[in-house]
Amino acid sequence: MMPENERQLAALIDQTELGLAVTRSDLEAFVARAVEKRFAAVCILPNMVAFARRITAGTQTRVATVVSFPLGADVAEVKRAEARDALERGADEIDMVIDVASARMGDAAAITREVRLVREVLPEGALLKTIIEMPLLTAEQAVAAARAAEEGGAHFVKTSTGFKPLGIRGTNAEDVRLLRSVLRPETAIKAAGGVSSWPLVAAALAAGATRIGTSSGLAILAQFAAANAAPAAATSRA
Repeated sequence: MMPENERQLAALIDQTELGLAVTRSDLEAFVARAVEKRFAAVCILPNMVAFARRITAGTQTRVATVVSFPLGADVAEVKRAEARDALERGADEIDMVIDVASARMGDAAAITREVRLVREVLPEGALLKTIIEMPLLTAEQAVAAARAAEEGGAHFVKTSTGFKPLGIRGTNAEDVRLLRSVLRPETAIKAAGGVSSWPLVAAALAAGATRIGTSSGLAILAQFAAANAAPAAATSRA
């Protein structure tokens, strides 16, 4: 669904801060601004979940955190324990990186198992997003990984970590379109990794994304407002 105003757009965005050495003072300002703008969630590192929870309490903005980020190379039982700990600290949503090697080897059963182990510890209302790192997979591998994650109980399939040191390409609309063509309608799609402008967000939403992960949420809202103000100004001058 294409947003009609800034509030609707903000409700589709996970405003993300996953940088190293982020301090509490850094995060306090970041989360407060996200709450003010009514972003869907703040996506932060696990060590800041409890702190962020105190700031978001009583607001519409949820707390998301990452599990096995950015490589996905932890064993399934460790991912489960990490997710449980994050939930106990106050996380509402878990963004878990799958074992990308399993995806490249075509081991769908391993992906389904690890996703299921994590899904089992989620309380009612919590969401599990599984990051399949599409830039490192062929289309066939991505489809198999997405379906395996869905079989394990993922609420969302997420395109990429967007972790810059990995040197991977950004997510594009074709990634989203591929996932939407093979996943069940009730399985949501989160587009993340280089989705840093309103045109890229619009393309991802048009392709079937239902959530956007980005560290550029404020800039995207400003671009959206400017783009929508331009036609109005042109009409008023006519």
